[in-house]
Amino acid sequence: IVKSVFETSPIRQVASSQTIGTDQLDIMADEDEAGASWGSEQGSVSESDTPELGKRSIFVHDLNAMPKATQRILDDSNIDIESWLAEKIASKFSRTENTAFVSGTGVGQPRGFLTYDAGTSAGQIEQISSTSGTGGTLDQDDFIKLLYGLKTPYQANAAFLMARGTEQVARLLVDGNDQYIWQPGLQAGKPNTILGKPAVQADDMPAVATDSLSVACGDFAQGYQIVDRA
Repeated sequence: IVKSVFETSPIRQVASSQTIGTDQLDIMADEDEAGASWGSEQGSVSESDTPELGKRSIFVHDLNAMPKATQRILDDSNIDIESWLAEKIASKFSRTENTAFVSGTGVGQPRGFLTYDAGTSAGQIEQISSTSGTGGTLDQDDFIKLLYGLKTPYQANAAFLMARGTEQVARLLVDGNDQYIWQPGLQAGKPNTILGKPAVQADDMPAVATDSLSVACGDFAQGYQIVDRA
């Protein structure tokens, strides 16, 4: 069988996954801050702000397929039709999931990280404009701005996500010392890197264009939770 080749995004490799036995995962959210103030040895201490816990819920969604084959095809085919169908469905499920993890609406399907409101508050994801403004291009300064837009605790395990065409653009960029910012992973198991951080091809990401969200950077294991129902 000659197979068509489809591109996808390895989101499960970089995000966090958890299997549950119910229809939703409830996560306690510690997003508040405790109060504190300086005081003297004999001065009075007043009541300070007490942090509060919130809750976030992630719902599971059904992904279905119901192919049909006649008994004659199953009996007479010179290939294993059942295994072929199972492989095709598994591949389609994986690609459909990955697309939703990137750009899903959250209505009857997972919510993709590109669909959150722009900002730095809880429930938002920061968006950083290209240095070129509306020119629809990328330069090395854009990657530096994106990386250092992350808070320090997320820097160590940060990775860049982008489509294959966008990584091609990144691979041609050089810094002020005429050094390429993209570096190949020359050892087995070592990823290609941009500014020292893994560069992951995710072909569900938008192509480089004016106002496109073409590159994502973050610690995805902490930033994006995938939930599977057993």
